[in-house]
Amino acid sequence: MITSIILNVIGGLGIFLYGMDNMSIGMRKLVGPKLKKLLAVLTTNRVMSVLIGIFITALVQSSSASTVMTVGFVNASLLTLKQGLGIILGANIGTTLTGWILVLKVGDYGLPLIGISAIFFIILGKEKHKTIALTIMSFGFIFFGLNLMSNGLKPIKDLPEFTRLFQLFKADSYFGVLKACLVGAMVTGVVQSSAATIGITIALANQGLIDYPTSVALVLGENVGTTVTALLASLNTNSNAKRAALAHTLINVFGVLWVTTLFRPYLYILEKIMDPSLHIDRFIATSHTIFNIFNVLLLTPFIGPFSKFLLLIVKDKKEDKERVTKLNALMIKVPPVVVSQTKLEVLEMGNRIKEVFLALENIFNKGENIDKSLKLIEDAELSLDLYEKEISDINFCILSRELSMDMVDETRGNLITTDEYETISDYLDRIAQELNKLTEEDLELSEGNVNVLLTLNSMVSQFFNDIYSAFDKKNIQAFVSTIKQYDDIKFVYREAKTEHFSMEHGNIPSKLSTGYIDILHYYRRASDHIYNIIEHFAQI
Repeated sequence: MITSIILNVIGGLGIFLYGMDNMSIGMRKLVGPKLKKLLAVLTTNRVMSVLIGIFITALVQSSSASTVMTVGFVNASLLTLKQGLGIILGANIGTTLTGWILVLKVGDYGLPLIGISAIFFIILGKEKHKTIALTIMSFGFIFFGLNLMSNGLKPIKDLPEFTRLFQLFKADSYFGVLKACLVGAMVTGVVQSSAATIGITIALANQGLIDYPTSVALVLGENVGTTVTALLASLNTNSNAKRAALAHTLINVFGVLWVTTLFRPYLYILEKIMDPSLHIDRFIATSHTIFNIFNVLLLTPFIGPFSKFLLLIVKDKKEDKERVTKLNALMIKVPPVVVSQTKLEVLEMGNRIKEVFLALENIFNKGENIDKSLKLIEDAELSLDLYEKEISDINFCILSRELSMDMVDETRGNLITTDEYETISDYLDRIAQELNKLTEEDLELSEGNVNVLLTLNSMVSQFFNDIYSAFDKKNIQAFVSTIKQYDDIKFVYREAKTEHFSMEHGNIPSKLSTGYIDILHYYRRASDHIYNIIEHFAQI
């Protein structure tokens, strides 16, 4: 009997967790593109932050996912700490919707729901429709798994050994309440899913293995245990992200401390709202919701002072500003956000390259602060190397996940453009280095050579600007229309090279001649890599 109980509970828990994970993934795929727009709505208005936290968590059905995502956004400076705190508070309310889903009496229909949605998943053609079918199928897994756990636990009440075990953490005293909270926190910390432990709590209560005060105490602890996910995720983040993750834990610990201190009055209020003897599962869901609403109402007015407190206990570190992009691994949970943020980072790379073209023009014209222009080009090249690495690291990670074909294409386009931009910056940096080398050796290009190079700099710069604009607007026709510019650049390159070798170079130092030809070649190579971007997007 014990073996049967263990196998049924483990099997049910596994199916339940699989359903929760897939439902969360499905919901994120469906609503992910809207999350960035929601973030744009955020202001310092704490109420708006809380409401968006509720909405996002209710959509993705995972407070762990939305909190980790929030920590990632704070880490990337897409959100301020105050905004992040508001979303975390809202996430605590949004996650209570899961408890109400679990109390739906549809456990027996879980298997048919899986079967019907699986058939639709196979026969439907559009990717969005398949995602919807998969999400509905995941609901079926949740209900089927919960049903397996509940049925598997039925025989336990006839086993005195298990009955005595559950009595060890009965919430019949203050310390008993704390013990039950601790058990709930530890189990949730291990499983890393408060939905799973709430499901187990409901199953135990339905079978009469625990009374309603104990179930309420377990749920309180489960609210603390679910914060482990964000804490673990924040280990390799900056100080602000660590503050956000710690805030999630402190918020829930504070809530548990004040509720356990007033546990009997709290139970009395719950009993007035819902009779536990009639619907113990609904009572548990109610306790989960009321706890989080009360806690958020208490703490929302103090978001400002709370953020200042977090600044005191988690100090800033020097390495916090090492990243050049606003991308980080915590965003991987929401690929659409990674894709949209990546595009912004690629556009920023383009802006740095535009500055390099202007700096080169200043050097050719022997304008002011040439040393400053050389330093700008050197810094830009180093910076763009970092951009390329950070963008590639996270985008290759999301390519290994389930993405729509449109998102896969956009990600590949972003990666190709990033790689080409980084290579273009390398060639522009070589031009600057070559010019600097000639200056250090007191070698000066002729006025004619300088004019040719200025012409090429202008043509390649304009070519790049047009490609930048086409990428920004996703305009295929704009990509195609720039091909003539590429042909013109090749023509100027060939003419300049032919003219140079056809002239009499009697008194021209070989280093000067070689330097000039090298710079011509670098502009040609830069234009080749701009053309590679056209080839990808225009499918030439």
